[in-house]
Amino acid sequence: MNYTPELLLVGAVAAVGVLHTIVPDHWVPITLIARQRGWSKAETARASLKAGTGHVLSTLAIALVVWFAGVAFAQRFGHYVDITASLALIGFGCWIAISSLLEMHRSSGHGHSHHHHSAVPQGSIHGPELHEVKTGHGSLQLSIFEDGVPPKFRLTGSHDTKINLETVRADGTRQLFEMANRGTYWESLDAIPEPHAFSVNIETGHGGHAHTYTVNFKEHSHDHGGKAHGKSGTSSRTALLLILGSSPMVEGIPAFFAAGKYGFGLIVIMSLVFAATTIVTYVVLCVYSTAGLQRVSLGPLERYGEVLSGTFIAAVGVVFWAWPIL
Repeated sequence: MNYTPELLLVGAVAAVGVLHTIVPDHWVPITLIARQRGWSKAETARASLKAGTGHVLSTLAIALVVWFAGVAFAQRFGHYVDITASLALIGFGCWIAISSLLEMHRSSGHGHSHHHHSAVPQGSIHGPELHEVKTGHGSLQLSIFEDGVPPKFRLTGSHDTKINLETVRADGTRQLFEMANRGTYWESLDAIPEPHAFSVNIETGHGGHAHTYTVNFKEHSHDHGGKAHGKSGTSSRTALLLILGSSPMVEGIPAFFAAGKYGFGLIVIMSLVFAATTIVTYVVLCVYSTAGLQRVSLGPLERYGEVLSGTFIAAVGVVFWAWPIL
């Protein structure tokens, strides 16, 4: 029996699932927000999984319309949904950028504080919760710096050639942080996931010798001008996932329509393949692009990272509203 047509249809939805998802308006917004908010790989993966799942479900919902209204109507309807999603991205990006500018204006001169310490002085290398460790060669100072930037470890007082940090949380979860020498201080390449409650093992090395020291960080409530950071972050994440998840892929709908004459079983297989390729592509792109971006320092522009992220997301929405690629 010749299964070539069925295999071609399955291959078509698999290819479209991958190629459509790699278009920047799908994964770039998640990557930018994840980088700026310091999401862990697990948080980024969960967010992209939800967006990918929503994308699949909205596409399959459009595919159902095909059975009742035909391909032409479904494509036209899907096009309007795409336009709406692009406009929503523009609005979301502007919301992030403008609210961040207003927040910076409100907190100007006050910095970012964990309530048990005073605000970070302008130009300070360290964050407010500073730990000092006595060593046989002097002392090390370690803190979490997040004054307008993604939270990262900063360490001073070391003349070692190599430094690595490892966090150990109450549930036993461990995470290694590679440190980079910034001249006057060492800084972790990766952002630190919330909550910031853990033990930190500091491993230093020089001349063939290695030493390990341990400090403990405690989580404290964050406040930005009276506005809860966690609540704001959750709201923006929910809004972004709703926007991305509601944007369907109309390009593969004709393939589902053509599969109708081969039986319901083929449609189920095509749906599963489409879901797998779309969601896996979403997760892989978001997780690894975020990990790469978190290792990039914007220098003085880090303070405006949230504003730049919102502006870029809005720009992506404008581009794909005016000149749709797929």
